[in-house]
Amino acid sequence: MERLDARDLAEQERCLDELLEVLELVFDEPVDPRVEALAARQPLYPQYHRVGHKRQLVRLALEDERRLVREHYDAVLRAVLADPDVNSPRWLIAVLVGAVGRRRVEQDLLTAGASADVLRWAGR
Repeated sequence: MERLDARDLAEQERCLDELLEVLELVFDEPVDPRVEALAARQPLYPQYHRVGHKRQLVRLALEDERRLVREHYDAVLRAVLADPDVNSPRWLIAVLVGAVGRRRVEQDLLTAGASADVLRWAGR
């Protein structure tokens, strides 16, 4: 697990909560005893775990809904840019690319100053 940062996690969760609200999705936090065990070693792990589940809930809701993705494109892009992880942005980037095309997503990521790690997911 990468080094967790409280501010990064808070921003990621804020962006995902914004999407959950506009998409009218309800997040029910799953009960997972492993989370408690990992929280003993890394206090931010429960939030990290929760953010991952919220990301997947948003992804599943948008996956085949191009109109919704286009309607909430900026909010999805903000969620991508708020995630410093090298791998997890790929899920939402795939949704964006499927709705508006690779070129636009790459252009918007470049304009926003996204890292090379994030950009590589737009090209797949």
